[in-house]
Parts: sequence; C-alpha cells; structure tokens
Amino acid sequence: MKKLWSAWFDKPKASRYRNLAEPIADYFPEIGLLSDAGVVRSSNQDHIGCIRFANDRNLVAVIADGMGGHQSGEIASRIAVEVFQKNFSGYLRNADCRQALLKCFADANAEVFRSGQALAENHGMGTTLVALAVIDGLAYYGNTGDSRLYLCRSGQVRQLSQDHTVVAELLNAGLISAESAANHPDRNVITCAIGTRQTTKADIADEALPIEIGDCFVLCSDGLYDLVGDGEIAEISAARPAQEACKVLVDLANQRGGYDNISVAVVKITEQKTQAANSPITRV
Repeated sequence: MKKLWSAWFDKPKASRYRNLAEPIADYFPEIGLLSDAGVVRSSNQDHIGCIRFANDRNLVAVIADGMGGHQSGEIASRIAVEVFQKNFSGYLRNADCRQALLKCFADANAEVFRSGQALAENHGMGTTLVALAVIDGLAYYGNTGDSRLYLCRSGQVRQLSQDHTVVAELLNAGLISAESAANHPDRNVITCAIGTRQTTKADIADEALPIEIGDCFVLCSDGLYDLVGDGEIAEISAARPAQEACKVLVDLANQRGGYDNISVAVVKITEQKTQAANSPITRV
C-alpha cells in the first residue's frame, strides 16, 4: 500500500486551501496512544501526551523520544510533553494555533536545557518532539528531530513532518539515493533536538491543513518506523480503531526486533463518537 501522496500537495495553494475559510464542523477525533520499551531496552525514554478539549472536537497529541545517559533521556522527554500539556491551552486563548505551537516548542527547549544545566549528570540531554493539533476543523503540526507525523488519506500516505537528520540532509542535497538513505548507518543521527542548546529549530507548518472525514494522522518515534514501513503504518491505522491500531503497530515492531522504544499516537477523524474513541479531558 505504500504510495507517495503527492496529488494533494501538488495542487496550487488556491485550490488546495479552497475550504480553509469554512472547515468541516461536524466531526470527532478518535485518538489512541501507546508507548512501549521494546524487547531490548530495559527503560522507556519516550513520552506521549494528549490534550483533549471539552468541546470534543479539539485535541493535541505529542510524542517525545528522549536521549542522554542514565535517566536523562526519560527526563527530557517527560519535561517536553509536560510543558506542552501545561502551556498550550493558555497560549491558544491569546494567539493563533501556529503561534501557540511555536511558543510551546520554545518553552520545551528552554525548560529541558535549563534542567540539563542544573545537574552535571543531565548535561547534554535532549529529546525529539512532534506535535499535532486538531482545532476547529484544521490540523496544525510541527516537529524537532526525527519523530514523525504521517497523514493517511484516501488510501495514500504522506509524511508531514521533516526529519532533522544527517541522512535527510544528504538526501535533500541529492548526495545519496532514497535506497541508500533507508539503510545508511547514520540514518538516526539527528541534527537538532529539544534541550541540547539554548535555541533550536522547530519546523512548524506554514499553513493549516483542512481535515476530512476519514483522515488518519499517525505520530510515532523512530522505534516504530524503523521496523514498520510507511504503507504498513497507514494500512493498519486506517483499518482499525485508533487504540487497537496502536497496539497492532507496537506488537509488529516488537515482533521484528523491538530494539528501540516504540511510541505511537493515532488520530482518526470520524463522523461521530464511538465507545473506543472516548478519552479523558486533560485540558479545558
């Protein structure tokens, strides 16, 4: 099922965003969340989080994949997710969603960096961070590092996030092929992260993406996509309820080696609530 989804993105912007002024209003985002240590590592340095709003139409999903010795990676990823959950709603009251995302990425970087400087054992700790916000019929998203966001629509899959890795830079510069990139020994060496420096790069989408009924968004750490292909991720996520899809994806990655922590969030845009879709409100 793996396809490059280019048709929508190749449309002129005027056509692509023709419904931006009137996004769909009758929808419900069903969400599943699961994080697993894998079968090799004894600890889980990933963290996942969700902000579910009282109106049932709006939510934010976040995944962070920590790095650093001892417990540092786990601390960094937890801080980044907690900052998002604490600050996003407040920013959204006084700014547009894109600005709220930018502020949260900056806050997360500042807090992880500060915490890393406070204890010698945590110096240099950091984390990836990928976030999706579904607000009033529009999707906003951004990332730092190599945790990913996919959109599965009409049987096709598209990676929305930008990998900040050495291999991605080589690939974008035309210095290596896609086939070489897939098996490159440095494919997981990231070029920027949350908390390793006082400032960092965050790729926040310039334009909001109008959602459609049937859309399926998948956020994940590299522990999933290194072992499960893009097409498989899309097919499994589209065919099952969100929480069940998360479990099937994690189980599949573990069956194929599970050599890293595995985190996944699945957000499906449905027409109405289902029992499987109910999840707690974490922010009003």
